[in-house]
Amino acid sequence: MQSQLTRIEVRAPHDGIAVFGSADDWLGRPVVTGERIMQVANPKSAGVLIYLPVADALVLDEKAAVKLFLTVKPLSPLSATVTETSYQASLSPDNVSSYRLRATLDEGQSLDDTRIGLHGTAKISGGWVVLSYYLLRRPLATAREWSGL
Repeated sequence: MQSQLTRIEVRAPHDGIAVFGSADDWLGRPVVTGERIMQVANPKSAGVLIYLPVADALVLDEKAAVKLFLTVKPLSPLSATVTETSYQASLSPDNVSSYRLRATLDEGQSLDDTRIGLHGTAKISGGWVVLSYYLLRRPLATAREWSGL
């Protein structure tokens, strides 16, 4: 009995905050070997996960600048830098075909009011383009899809 009791204890390789859905989801449910129960997040190394819809995709420079407007603090944007982009679109939690971007928050910002799991809007700065291209990009894409050219 004691050997089985030691097998239920799970230790993380580093300190952090345990992130999981609801504890009620696990009541009476058997666990399968290898199944993710929770994640351990380090609050000191905060990051940003961005879902960029395919319709809004743009060519991004390496280390593109991001302004993050959290819903809890919409007038105090946080600045971040893109560190990773996906090359293949997948469905976002809102069921929109999107590219996944990861960004890291820039140094020297006050993160007192932030916490893990906050939502918001990200503004990603791409390279410079001609104004006419910027204004006509979406109508041209819609016309191309409609005409099949």
